[in-house]
Amino acid sequence: MKSFILLAILVGCSSGPSGKLTEKAKELEVYGTKPANCNVVGKVVGVDKMGSKDLAQNHALNQSADLGATGMFVDQTVPNGKKMQVFATAYQCE
Repeated sequence: MKSFILLAILVGCSSGPSGKLTEKAKELEVYGTKPANCNVVGKVVGVDKMGSKDLAQNHALNQSADLGATGMFVDQTVPNGKKMQVFATAYQCE
C-alpha cells in the first residue's frame, strides 16, 4: 500500500507541461521587440510549476510551434508562488 501511495505522489509531481523543446519549437525565434509586418497566429501561456522562467518559456514556444508560428514575443512573465507563467504572442513572419 505504501508503494502505491509513493508511486501516485511521484506521478502527480511529474505531471504537467514539459519544459523540453520540441523539434519544431527549436526553430522558432524569440523576438526582443514585437515584429512588424507579421501576422498574429495566437496567444499562448507557458507554465512551469517549479518556478523556472526558462521552462515556462519553452512551454510557450512549444505551443507557438503547434500554431504554426515562426516566432514569439514574450508579453509578460508572471511569478505566482512556485508557479511561473509566460504570456506570449505567437507570430507568423515571412
